[in-house]
Amino acid sequence: MSAPAIPRPESLSISSSSVEELLIPFPLELQKVFNRLAAISKEQGARKHPSEEAIDWAADVLLRVVPSAYLIGAEIDPFESEIHVTWENNNSGKSVIVFFHGPPQIKMYWEWMQEGTQVREHQLLTTEDVSEVSARLRWFFQ
Repeated sequence: MSAPAIPRPESLSISSSSVEELLIPFPLELQKVFNRLAAISKEQGARKHPSEEAIDWAADVLLRVVPSAYLIGAEIDPFESEIHVTWENNNSGKSVIVFFHGPPQIKMYWEWMQEGTQVREHQLLTTEDVSEVSARLRWFFQ
């Protein structure tokens, strides 16, 4: 005699849409962002270089970006003592640049170009609120 089947609680079942989301090759794309930060950390040169504190601050803030899919396609480069993270979309004319110098400050610049030449919107923001990065990227990806 077999034991009666125990019904599975609804909270433990996985919907098909959840499974489909997991099949996207997403972790590799995210890893590229943090691999780039690690590579910048190892770069040596005569020019001014971002401090470990600035690199760690950039990683900390980028880990808090929600949804993390916004990190796909981000260009990460050192510039003197800062880390610059850039998103550009030629089709929409939007761009966002986040400047990381060190905690707790974040500087962001964004613009929206119309027909490649006229600026429809642009702004520079200095903040300590890390959620502002996600908010600006939400605008960028709309």
